[in-house]
Formats: sequence, C-alpha cells, structure tokens
Amino acid sequence: MQESQTPLTRGAPTAPPGERNRLVITEQAPPFEDALAEAQRWLDNVYARMVEGPDEVLWQNMHSLHLGLLTLRRRWSPEVWRKFCKETAKKHPLRPFLHQCPFTRRAWERPRGYAGDAVLIDYLYMDRAADELHAGREIYRYMHQQPSSLSVRERRELLARTIDETAERVPEGARILSVACGHLREAETSRAVAEQRVGELIAFDQDPLSLAEISHHNPHGVVKPVCGSVRALLSGKTTFQDMDFVYSAGLYDYLSDAVATRLTGLLFGMLRSGGKMLVANFARYPPETGYMEAFMDWWLIYREEDDMRALLGEVPMEQLAGIRLYRDTQDNVIYLELTRR
Repeated sequence: MQESQTPLTRGAPTAPPGERNRLVITEQAPPFEDALAEAQRWLDNVYARMVEGPDEVLWQNMHSLHLGLLTLRRRWSPEVWRKFCKETAKKHPLRPFLHQCPFTRRAWERPRGYAGDAVLIDYLYMDRAADELHAGREIYRYMHQQPSSLSVRERRELLARTIDETAERVPEGARILSVACGHLREAETSRAVAEQRVGELIAFDQDPLSLAEISHHNPHGVVKPVCGSVRALLSGKTTFQDMDFVYSAGLYDYLSDAVATRLTGLLFGMLRSGGKMLVANFARYPPETGYMEAFMDWWLIYREEDDMRALLGEVPMEQLAGIRLYRDTQDNVIYLELTRR
C-alpha cells in the first residue's frame, strides 16, 4: 500500500500520522473537469482497496473516504460538488458497495420520501450491526461511531432530561410539544414519562407510520400522537397553546431561513409564561457531511450561532425572558433555548 506523496490542501482537515489512501489535491486548482477526473481516479483507488482489503482495514479506508470527500466539498464550488455527487459518486461502483450498510442505503432509497426518516435515525440510536454481514456490518459500525451519530444519541438524552426537568418545574402536569417528533425515542428514556408525571406530551409529525410506532411504545396515555405538517402550523390551521416546553430536534436542519424564522415565532407564541422552547440544528460542517451528500444523498441546512440568532426575527423581544445558545460535546449540534416571560 503506497502512501500519497502530495499533502492535502492547506486549511483542510488533517489525517493522523501514517494515514493511507489519502486524496491527492494540488495547491493549484485545475479546471473542474480535470478535478472531477482526478476525483474519479481517487474513488477507483478507494474502491479497489475496500473490495480487496480485509474487514479490519475497512475502517481505515472509510476514514480516508470521509476525509477526502469533506476536503473536496470545502475546496470546490457548490456547483462542482453537486456535479460530482450527482454524476461521479452516483455512478461509481463504490456506491453499491457502501450501500451494503443499511443506514447508508436507507437514506439513498428514501422509502418514506425523505432521507432522514425516523427509521434511519433509529439506526443511530440502536446498534443493529449483528443483523448485517461482512462489509455492510463494518461500514455500519463505522458510521454508528462517527461524531454526528454520537451527537444524535446525545440529543436524545438531552431531550429526555429536559422533559424530566419540565415535569419537576411544573409538577401539576406539564404540557409538552414535540414538533416533527419522529419515533419520539426520548420519551422512552424519560423517567417523568414512564412515571406519568407529565400532563401531556403531544407528538406532532406528518408520518402516520412514525405515530403508530409511538403509540406502540407509549400506551399509557401520557403521549398524545397528532398527525400534521409544518405547513399546517405555518398557515395557522394547527396550533397549540399554553405549553410548558416546546421542542424540535431534527426539523430545522431542513428548513430555509425564512420558514425557520416564521416557525420559531409561532412555536414561541405557543408557550405559557415561564415556558421554554428548544430547537437544534447541525453546525457547519460535521466530518460526515461529504459522505452523507455524495453516497447517502442526504443534504442538510447547516447553521452557525449567528444564523441561529437570526431566527429570532419574529419573536417578540418584550416577551423574551432569556436566550441561551450552546453546542453539544461533539461540537456538532447548536441548541437555541428560549424562555418566555
């Protein structure tokens, strides 16, 4: 196995010492067709090594692939990067090889019409590697341990803790709303929900299959599944009032600035005095971004702290008692917490 002799471009993420199979990028950017051809040859090399190498070195090759894809994404214009994803990566034999991983494959196939559905997120919450064979198992194990996956699991635990804290803060029966709730797995780890110390937890989602899963795992009546869309919230056809805690964990990663700003104002308006609102958004750019876009066709809208502050445009400042912005331990997810006077 030969070491690449040309270093990665300055400013790109660096690989650990001894990193093999690195993408070669020269300091002087070639015309984009030449760059795409160079990337094609690099993918050929990665594919050959993954197919021919033993499972124990697959993680090393996956690391090289993630590093190289993120480097390309940062170096190229959005137009060239999309061309690479839609043509080069899509047609390359590396794609079906990687799609032996059920997590990677499900995002690409979109069985429920979008990449990040609740079943896909369950692959990050749960470890299903034992169900897979050979390369698919090792690719899935690698993805399951990446920083973004750790952030998703940390997000679930944070939401469960906040539900419990809300129950302590409002012991007479807290009213909680989860918007685009998915499978609401945080409710399954919440002590307050298990002990029925929450007055009502409204699970709001457009996917009836997700709501059926919620009903199966939360039969005791605290959790109330409600089928509805973000469009219904924005139009005022669906609204909720006097909530003690309103949150949305993964929705904002898909919303434009205008829609996210409008929704933030509406959700804040659903709080009663002293109520809290929490929304999460992935920051720019997790190490898995290039892989997600090139081989999962999973495109998020990433934001930084200033972008999150800009979402307060329709929140009445005179009704705002507190604002808190913070990141998770992986430095991947930004949380915006608002408290109403």
